[in-house]
Amino acid sequence: MPSVLNDATAVKSPWEEATLVINGNTVKWGAELVLLRGQENSITVQAPAEIASALALVLVESGGLEIDASPEFEDWVSRVDGEFKWTITSKDGKSGRITLVFFSREVVAPWVNESRVISANLEDEVTLYLDGKAMPRRGANFISDKPYVLTLDYKAPEVWLGTPLAIGVVPQSGYVEGNVNCAPPFGEPTTTHKWVLTGRQLQSVTFQLKLFNEGDMSSLLTPTNRLSREIFRFLEGNGNDLSLPPGAYQWLPVIPIAFRVGIFDENGAPIVGVEVTFTDTPNGGKYVTKSDSNGFAQTNPVGFGGTDVVKVKAVAALAAGNTPVEMLLRLKPASETGSM
Repeated sequence: MPSVLNDATAVKSPWEEATLVINGNTVKWGAELVLLRGQENSITVQAPAEIASALALVLVESGGLEIDASPEFEDWVSRVDGEFKWTITSKDGKSGRITLVFFSREVVAPWVNESRVISANLEDEVTLYLDGKAMPRRGANFISDKPYVLTLDYKAPEVWLGTPLAIGVVPQSGYVEGNVNCAPPFGEPTTTHKWVLTGRQLQSVTFQLKLFNEGDMSSLLTPTNRLSREIFRFLEGNGNDLSLPPGAYQWLPVIPIAFRVGIFDENGAPIVGVEVTFTDTPNGGKYVTKSDSNGFAQTNPVGFGGTDVVKVKAVAALAAGNTPVEMLLRLKPASETGSM
């Protein structure tokens, strides 16, 4: 096995003449490597002949992870068409930090690469918190002109603390650029993992938030959120919010269903006596009622035939103008019913 040497020299490393490519992405000199767990990762080194006629890749720190390599770690690999190639797989479904080192017979100092093994799905790694509470799994209600603080809770803090991450917006119904402002700005990586979001919109819009790392190798997408001057959502019978499109609520086609919304001001107090018009597509049904003392408005039960997806829309005649909210009803067999 090659031996790792302590290189205290300040001169330029000959390894700077080499190029390292991970899963098709060129790694900047000195940058930390990112490998994806539970899948094969391709590693390619391009290096001049005077630096390497053959290379050995050594796992000097596994971080407690089960890492396999092909060709195997410590084997000398010959150049093929000017490149050296390995496939590395993390097999145990865990994230962590490892250290990979390249050795060459032509260069005294090894090439040390600190590396992270992570999931491509950031939901496996972190939980989003909005104002100190876990992000609602059916989307958050943002009130216009009110700042919200987005932070993270880490499942493996040693992997993610200090790692640059950014958030972005995925527009949904009615959203246009500038509806939500962010500090630091959307798309700008930060190591503090704290974002302040402020929406500015008179009428309601919906959007998703995306959290991602540099290179977008790992990311997560929130459910659809709603921005308005009030809280206006379709509700389950227990009062919990239903998902906003493209999320859907699954239901048996043979059972009639009554649609229910809740209308509340920015402080959560019910807004009483608001006229609400319900419509559905493609059946064209229409129902008009008013919100009660609890802020609820509800239709009579209605049944649907063989339609796979029904779009239901409620429009509330609020002081700011007619304000819509939508839901999707997906008609499925009994074994698949429930919220998405």
